[in-house]
Amino acid sequence: MSEIIPLIEESGQRQVGAQRGARQASVMMMLGDFAFSIDTTAYNQLTREASWRWSEQERIGNQDLLQYTGKPGRTVKLEGQAHAFFRKGVDAVNDLFDLADMARPRQLVSGEGDVLGWWVVTDFSDTTNRFLPGGGHRNKNWTMTLKHYADDISNP
Repeated sequence: MSEIIPLIEESGQRQVGAQRGARQASVMMMLGDFAFSIDTTAYNQLTREASWRWSEQERIGNQDLLQYTGKPGRTVKLEGQAHAFFRKGVDAVNDLFDLADMARPRQLVSGEGDVLGWWVVTDFSDTTNRFLPGGGHRNKNWTMTLKHYADDISNP
């Protein structure tokens, strides 16, 4: 009997650990204090964009050369939907707009806990294409573009 009790306790600890991991996994990403999740609004598409600047140096009688001059900040574009009768509903999209309207850098953290630096919202749009009988929003499709501000807010 004394051999069985540690096995049962170990099994219970594994189940609790798995449940804890599942709860943490419900947050896809955090922008400041806004959590992208099933409970608020989840994005269904994430697009990462980066570019590199190369300027042309003209040469007489030869092909132009390219000189690397740096790169602009990275951008991330998020697209998602919210539905009136699911969890927080379309109010979460209004919360996103309010967050963007504050016009301040926010820390971006992945769902796994990786700190991705400080980011700003450069573009936000939402569209409603289905309405409730009283004119309320039945659903909202939204798009948000983030641009990297700095890794360290005290030394941008």
